[in-house]
Amino acid sequence: MDCTLHQSLGDVPAAHQPVMPSELLQILEVGPGKLVLDSTCGGGGHSIKFYEAMRGIGTLVCMDRDPEMLALAQRRFAERGVPEGFVRWVCGSFADLKLHLARLGIERFDAILADLGLSSDQLTAERGFSFVQDGPLDMRFSRAEAIPTLGERLERIGADDLEQALRAADERFARRIARAILRRRDQGPIRSTVELARVIRSAIPKSREWRRIDPATKSFMALRMLVNDEIRHIQKGLVEAIECLAIGGRIAVLSFHSGEDRVVKQTFRTFDIRFRVKGDPGEAAGRPALELLTRKPVRPGEAECRSNPRARSAKLRAAVRVG
Repeated sequence: MDCTLHQSLGDVPAAHQPVMPSELLQILEVGPGKLVLDSTCGGGGHSIKFYEAMRGIGTLVCMDRDPEMLALAQRRFAERGVPEGFVRWVCGSFADLKLHLARLGIERFDAILADLGLSSDQLTAERGFSFVQDGPLDMRFSRAEAIPTLGERLERIGADDLEQALRAADERFARRIARAILRRRDQGPIRSTVELARVIRSAIPKSREWRRIDPATKSFMALRMLVNDEIRHIQKGLVEAIECLAIGGRIAVLSFHSGEDRVVKQTFRTFDIRFRVKGDPGEAAGRPALELLTRKPVRPGEAECRSNPRARSAKLRAAVRVG
């Protein structure tokens, strides 16, 4: 994919506010001379913090599945005068990390970040991620990928599969919402995000509406995860990231709902040295060993949640490779 820098910097939008940047810099020990990977770079919020901490010494690899977000990050870096040779850019999912790194000639990292979920930079009407502004039922992270759009998915998905997809994002009223969507589909195709959000809200009991977040929020997150096969990408990507850590290298993962956090917790446990036993076949096969740096997930402080409400649901887990 083409990830070349945009020539004009005049229309670079204000950056998405990265979550827990100070905690990440500390727990990943980002500094000069390090080889650092931001495996889900988005618009570059965390990556720019990494660059500042590295003071231009070392190598920073910025990777994202969404070529539009990666291009935005490139523009923001160029706006700050970051030397081109300091950053290596990779378009692709971190589920294929080893393949991409082989092309760069890189094998091991000192620090890896995986910031899961959606960036506020992606909440544009024309991409179908927003239910506030009307847009097409798309939701693909990469419009260059040959995968069905949300509209195409909804045309043929069954009730059980739709309900299961909604439950993956902890939607309490998954069955009611799935049935409402399919009843509306029987009348003709749902054409837009605002129309879909209206159908979802109609299925939520009145007593539960608008308590803190829009009733359509979890369903839109679930449908985005369905379109992009996110759980599978996270599962495979975390394993590849762990295998690409140097001994002493650190990995940190930001998740934003229990489904994502559960995958992170289970994956870290698979490699956790505390659960190794003598003669473990994984040890003989050279499977990496991790030591957890966070026994429980780290949550953002009250001040950050006030200034950046999107941080409220964030959970940070981290580990260091010890073998």
